[in-house]
This record gives sequence, C-alpha cells and structure tokens, in this order.
Amino acid sequence: MSDPVRVVVFGATGTAGSAVVAQCLADERVAEVRAITRRPIGIGHPRLIDIHCHDFSHPESLAHQLTGVAACFFCLGTSRRRAGSAVGYREVTLTYPLAAADILRERSPEHTFVHLSAAGASQRGLFRYARVKGEAEAQLAGNGLRRLFVVRPGYIHPEPERPAGALMRAVFPALNAILPGLAITATDLARGMIEAALGDGEGRVLRTRDLKRLATR
Repeated sequence: MSDPVRVVVFGATGTAGSAVVAQCLADERVAEVRAITRRPIGIGHPRLIDIHCHDFSHPESLAHQLTGVAACFFCLGTSRRRAGSAVGYREVTLTYPLAAADILRERSPEHTFVHLSAAGASQRGLFRYARVKGEAEAQLAGNGLRRLFVVRPGYIHPEPERPAGALMRAVFPALNAILPGLAITATDLARGMIEAALGDGEGRVLRTRDLKRLATR
C-alpha cells in the first residue's frame, strides 16, 4: 500500500486490541485508527477516533464509520464466564464478528478482515468454545469478504502496563524460548496482524509462528 490507510479495530480496550491500536498508531502506513468500543479507550492521539457502540449485534448505526477502511482488526472476544451463559458467549464470538463483516463487505468492499480466533478452534472440537470459534471462522470464510485472515494464537502475553498473573510473568520467557509456537507477546501479535493486513499476501490462517515471522518484517 503506497498511501496511508484507515483501519478499524473492534475490541480496542482488550489485551490484543489495545496492542493493535498502539502499533497502528506507531505505523506510518496507517493514517487513521477507528477504535470501536463500549467504553472510552482512555488515550488521546491525533490519528485515533474513539467510537462507542452499545450493541455489537446491530452495529448499523456505525455503518458510516466502517466506510472507506482498508482493514478491520476484529479483536472483540470474551470467555464463557464473562459472557454469563452459552448463549451470551455465542453472541459475542459468532454474532458480533458476522454483523461487523456484513457491513464492512458492503461499505468497504476492498478491505481486509483480520479475525482474532484462538488456537484449537474447530467446528469438531471437544469443547464448546472451540466449536463456536470454529463456526465463526467458517461463516466468515463464506461471507464473501475479499480477503480474510484468521488469527489463531496460543497464549497472548500482556504488555508491561497491562496486568498479568505473577506466575505467567515469571515463566513466560522460558515458555517462549522452549515452546515458541505456543505463546506470543501482545505486541508481536499486533505487528503480525498489521503486516498481514497491509501486505499483499492471500488471506489464510495465521498461527503463532506465522505471526512471529510477520512481526519481524
């Protein structure tokens, strides 16, 4: 891409999404970051637009904010515990990304959709969370998007300014050295996602090792 582009980030206050926002703002290829969140993102930047959404299952009122973007980084997610029920988990994991993709396909037909899934996602998985994530991947793949990257990291290590368990802070360096395909820092995850979105490669599934390689470009 020769000219700086506009991008949109869903889930911009989470571990992955906040890292994507930070790395996009540090990247001269990105002219504008539109952060779609439920609550204020808490930072100010001349190239950042903080956009609030109260119903991610029906984001039609934000359609004008999804027009003219080159890439969407969909980092919005939850756990079964946070969602409160299997129905709630399915809504966040499946309904939300599909609703966003539908509007983006119409408003920004040339955009690249980068969907943050998880290692082990599969419609035939043993666990419900893996099956729902696998279903989301499959439906996005059949959604008519011009280019789709499905990102399947393992453990995502937060940046220093974000909380992490004492145990993971202690063991992450060793874990990353011994099992490099299992864990990744939020910064490397973000850089890998951005390189994929702004590059010219075909859409595909990106695992931890792929993301680390992209992050070093």
